Amino acid sequence: MYIFGIDIPVLELLVIFCIVVVAYLFILELEFRQLRKIVKRFDQEELQFSAEMRELRKEIAELGNVIRMAKKR
Repeated sequence: MYIFGIDIPVLELLVIFCIVVVAYLFILELEFRQLRKIVKRFDQEELQFSAEMRELRKEIAELGNVIRMAKKR
């Protein structure tokens, strides 16, 4: 096909474009899989952190009670 006096192989360009698009989509899929793994690990760490925070609050409350009892004596 001639465009502006230049012979351009349209079918070959379409094939190359499709291959590039498929490769790009494959790379995006790999990146999204990695992101899902990272988010999953982050959520697990956040749950562990919140559990440790609750435990720390309980320990601080117990320590406060011990200090109050020691002051009363």
